[in-house]
Amino acid sequence: MARKPKIYQKLARRRGGIGTYFSLWLGPDHVLQVEANMITERYQRVFFNDVQGFFVRPSRVARWVTVTSLVLVALFTGAAVLWSDAAQVFVTLASLAGVVLLYGLFGARNCHFHVVTAVQRMEWTNVARYRQARKLRARLEPLIQDAQRGVTAPAAPTAPDVFAAS
Repeated sequence: MARKPKIYQKLARRRGGIGTYFSLWLGPDHVLQVEANMITERYQRVFFNDVQGFFVRPSRVARWVTVTSLVLVALFTGAAVLWSDAAQVFVTLASLAGVVLLYGLFGARNCHFHVVTAVQRMEWTNVARYRQARKLRARLEPLIQDAQRGVTAPAAPTAPDVFAAS
């Protein structure tokens, strides 16, 4: 028995919180976001014809984690230099803050990726890094442009002329 060809391709890896996972899949004429937890799954489709745009906004949490840990690294390093008898404790604290800093720079969510349609604005939560957002946008834009090539925007309704002679 021949296998059926796969309809969906994975766009973004699974990402989630405690008990909830998100995945993003590319279909023939749409993108499918799957939100799964231990009990249910929720599917949201965004058809290429409906997409009006994307926008990416920075994550405030990542910025604060990075800035705070950078300040702590500087303070603990300065304290280790000033108080040499307690230097081992301050170097240990500076190292821990440095690990948090590295996580904030290279591992944590640093952006929120949104897709906009005529009816909604949906966040794709598993797109969490700027580099990942750029790659996804570069992959989807040609598909969206091809799908919308023949679509024309509806004409705006005109107001009746109230001053016309009756």
